[in-house]
Amino acid sequence: MLQITLVLLVALWCIPSFATSRLRLPAVGSNPSDAVISSMSLTDQRRSDRFAKDGRARAIMVSGFSPVSTCRHSHLGAYMPPSTAKFEDDKFAAYGLPNGSFQSLGLQNCTTPGTPRPCSSGIPPLVVFSGALGTSRIIYHSMLQSIAAAGYLVVSVDHPYDADIVEFPDGTIVKGVEISDAELEGALSTRVEDIAFLYKELAKASLRKKLFPIDHYHEYRGGLPQTAIIGHSFGGATAASALQQLPYIRGGVNIDGTMLGSVLKSGLDLPFMLIGHETKTQETDPSWKTVWPQLKGWKREIEVKGAAHYSFSDLPLITSVLGLQERLPADTEQVLGSIEGRRMMKLTVTYITAFLDMVLRSGSEKDFSRADMEFSEVVNVA
Repeated sequence: MLQITLVLLVALWCIPSFATSRLRLPAVGSNPSDAVISSMSLTDQRRSDRFAKDGRARAIMVSGFSPVSTCRHSHLGAYMPPSTAKFEDDKFAAYGLPNGSFQSLGLQNCTTPGTPRPCSSGIPPLVVFSGALGTSRIIYHSMLQSIAAAGYLVVSVDHPYDADIVEFPDGTIVKGVEISDAELEGALSTRVEDIAFLYKELAKASLRKKLFPIDHYHEYRGGLPQTAIIGHSFGGATAASALQQLPYIRGGVNIDGTMLGSVLKSGLDLPFMLIGHETKTQETDPSWKTVWPQLKGWKREIEVKGAAHYSFSDLPLITSVLGLQERLPADTEQVLGSIEGRRMMKLTVTYITAFLDMVLRSGSEKDFSRADMEFSEVVNVA
């Protein structure tokens, strides 16, 4: 669950409510372009939802992010759909977060892409993202928009019942449930099944056109593009398990997540990266120490000094954009870290895209060298 401590929020009681004007969460990165953002629900009629307890078919929500070389028109859309924004506002307001915080935020969405450049060919590689337990996929949307802007198709998945809230287009709301340690293996299997189902659905041109509405993708007649998977926290364990079980994924990144499942014994043969907050390394996480010798492909482990668990989300950027980051007490560093929000977002996006470029494009590690020079907070552990 989202571990926001009381001390993180009670100090905000004196901060006034925000105006009704929408504040933009900016895309970050070395060469950002425009992106189209879309969302949709998908229902797997062949699979019942193990958490629903009523036999209903498993349904998921996904968001798609498509890079575009030119954009004729764009719109500052809401960061979250209405019920989700209210839920998150109420959740944080209970501890003193200014009223309307999440409702005040927006993401720039390209609503009318321009004609693709003549020199462009093929389709961008695909990146699948899975987030933390008790956390909406939307808490990562700014980060994923920035990854897409670097030239990737990105799709994020909400796994209902282990996210705090999932809002479907028809107005259905699914609240999160408590998942015990004994249920984690089942939740992990469900997530991998969700991702396998998503990839199967992406084989349908009609669905791709809705999720990635860019001309050169939905008209593409070949197979699906090269794919990598990224996950934060429990999503990091999901990334490893999906990489192990699903043959079309070429590499993965575990951001700050404890490893679970059969991967601890059998390992991985494909590129895999571990990104940890300060003090989260093989020496402090036994699962990382166990899996490391079992990683037979390219591998790297980095530690980010000054980062905390939810540094690897939109939350530090949100506090920065809202003008709150410097007004929070020192104890908030236990949750969001001490790195300025825009810099933290750029750091995360830079290292993720360096991995993606190496695995899905160039095969070169040169972008890691550039990133290491730019971000002194990063320690190459192994």
